[in-house]
Amino acid sequence: MNPSQIELLIESANQLEAETQALLDKLEGELSELPAVIALPQSKPAEALREFVVEYINHVPAFLSAVSYAAKDAGIEAYVMPFLEVATNYFLEPTETPQGDGGLETLMQQAYLANRLIEEVNDQYIVRAGIPLIPMDMTKANIIVHQLIGDTLANSLDAIVEETAERMTGQDSVYSSERFKAYVETRKGKGWDQVWKQWSDMTHSLSVDLSFNQELAKTSLGS
Repeated sequence: MNPSQIELLIESANQLEAETQALLDKLEGELSELPAVIALPQSKPAEALREFVVEYINHVPAFLSAVSYAAKDAGIEAYVMPFLEVATNYFLEPTETPQGDGGLETLMQQAYLANRLIEEVNDQYIVRAGIPLIPMDMTKANIIVHQLIGDTLANSLDAIVEETAERMTGQDSVYSSERFKAYVETRKGKGWDQVWKQWSDMTHSLSVDLSFNQELAKTSLGS
């Protein structure tokens, strides 16, 4: 796993976007097609959406490093590292060519897979420990990006997550180790570390969110 190489890719993609505005143009052209459940500001909605995508991508290297560190600390790296390797390899050596121009649109797709894999690791940990491995909630952000990249591609990336999870079922024994049990006991009741709180839900700090009430209201009016 090499987050620094991913950071270089992200830096290059951000520079390309500054020159071409390719992602902004794409988002502006798709605003009318987005589901009403994605709540955008009235002023410059496409720019707000691009800012959200940029943050979604920029967080990936730090998330990968954070999960790797936490997994080693908990003694479950044998289970977690394959997930992180799949995420990293999709950035650096994708087996399937991502769609887009190699800029932020492409990295958005790669970031979606990485964040979905991390979400799966965290969910599996919560099931077994009752607390998150790292205190972040990517659910809403992943739903938004799922919509942006489209069901066909997003579903194929979700399938990779499911295949990775199934392949790792044989490593579940790490959760039964005394080291893991001791780690959980030392973490329970302490709450989330201050250093993690900025990542607890990335949609809270941005002007893009999900509004299920809006979608429900729209559905009720149409019925």
